Amino acid sequence: MKKFTLLVDGEDLDTGVYEYFPYADKVISDFKTTFRILTQLKMGKISEDSPEVNEYIFAKYCVGREDTNLKAMEAAYKASKEFRYFSVAKRRKILYDIHKYLLQKKEELIKLLIIEGHPHKLAEWEFSGMEMSYRKESLDLFKDELWREVGRCGKETFYWVRKPDGVVCLSPPKNASCSSSLGAAFVFLGGNTLIVKPPLKMPIATIFLWKEIVNRALKENNAPDGALNIVLGNSKQITEEWLSSPYTKDIFYIGDSQIGLEIGRRAFEKDKKPILELSGNDMLFVWKDCDLESAIESSMDAFLGSTQICIVPKTIVVHEDIYDKFITRFLERIKDLKVGLPSDENTCLTPVVNIKEFFEFLNDALEKGVKLLCGGKRIDWKGKLDPTGVYIQPTLLSIEDDKKVEEMMCVKEENFFPLLPIIKISSEKSGKNKDEEIFNKMIRFGNQNEYGLRISAWVNSYTYIRKFIKYLDAGGLLRVNSRHVDFSYYLPVQGGIKKTGGPYGELNYVWQKTTHLQGISLTRR
Repeated sequence: MKKFTLLVDGEDLDTGVYEYFPYADKVISDFKTTFRILTQLKMGKISEDSPEVNEYIFAKYCVGREDTNLKAMEAAYKASKEFRYFSVAKRRKILYDIHKYLLQKKEELIKLLIIEGHPHKLAEWEFSGMEMSYRKESLDLFKDELWREVGRCGKETFYWVRKPDGVVCLSPPKNASCSSSLGAAFVFLGGNTLIVKPPLKMPIATIFLWKEIVNRALKENNAPDGALNIVLGNSKQITEEWLSSPYTKDIFYIGDSQIGLEIGRRAFEKDKKPILELSGNDMLFVWKDCDLESAIESSMDAFLGSTQICIVPKTIVVHEDIYDKFITRFLERIKDLKVGLPSDENTCLTPVVNIKEFFEFLNDALEKGVKLLCGGKRIDWKGKLDPTGVYIQPTLLSIEDDKKVEEMMCVKEENFFPLLPIIKISSEKSGKNKDEEIFNKMIRFGNQNEYGLRISAWVNSYTYIRKFIKYLDAGGLLRVNSRHVDFSYYLPVQGGIKKTGGPYGELNYVWQKTTHLQGISLTRR
């Protein structure tokens, strides 16, 4: 059985307090036995070395004691006093090395994600986003943005310089803790230090990432002890300690909007900066002249991880001229989605956490006249109907009356389960007037969204490409004619407005968010 320890002040920390982590395959295929073994381990009634334990349990991991987080904050604060003065070039070198070690550890990291329950396809996609974010081209651009000469007048030279905030505290989500947390390593480019708190019940891949990849890069570039700390424990208690400590400056929370916005409010009250990466309710727009196959391929990504990923499309909005073709082709493609154990390389769907809420959203839509095209049933990991199954069939809803959608739960709120509404946008007009009315309806739908993470549009007309770019602004990232969930040079993975990022939300460059801008005037005599 593997053991995962914490990291405080540059030292591995074995607290002697452990939780046990089972193989996700075993939890899904043989829950009763897995639960029995976990219970017996915690009660000391079974040996950690027994063959049965090794078959079902992958690892044990340390949980912090009462003083663990307090020591981490002190260590991070002490390290910040030294690390903030590292040259920007040296900080960039740390990120170069993170990318290097990320590539070296790819197979191990993906294996850990699968053990945690991420299907192979999902884990590969998550890794691609992590790797893309740390490519040299992007790092060089970001480094140049930290210190820039902006002008001269006579003997006076003017600079924009971003200075580090200090100690940043990160709380990533349970559903994608490893991949979403890595963006926080950009705090080092800004000259900050960091405390990472993986989710208590799903920490393995995240601990591995930060200890074996990020911490290795820090150590090899002589970062001070305490530049990175990893703690684990009760989220509410640790967050309260972060909010109350004089050592911490920024609270970086990734997760549910309701919880995150409350943390943001309290952070402001405590004179700390909140950085919020919250829920998403992404829309994908399909214009009449688009590349239909590419639009459908992008829409299929809605079911990655059973739609329990914030940056997948949650609603598809389609021009009436192409709607029937879109639906027909989508129904053909949805048959390709496979349910199964995470270790099966063909598996796409995962167990659904919010099953009760799925049926609330589905019934609300059906009561309001929506047509159920497919799905809507609970199934087991073999794809068989099962009223107690932890999977749900991919579920498509056809909404052909665009006047009725605005109060539907499945459109207004985030679908964090495999439920995908497809909205037909119609007009009684003809010619250009028809397209103008449909376009204006699409823009209204997009910009009235209460969330604002990603938006994407599939359109070939140059006129309407320009119009989508000009008018569709309710999101941190707009992708035109590229896969909704894809990753790009220079652009961060996340960041958004409204319920996605709070009142100061936008496309999130972490190195920027965790620094503050200082103007400098230098006059040479």
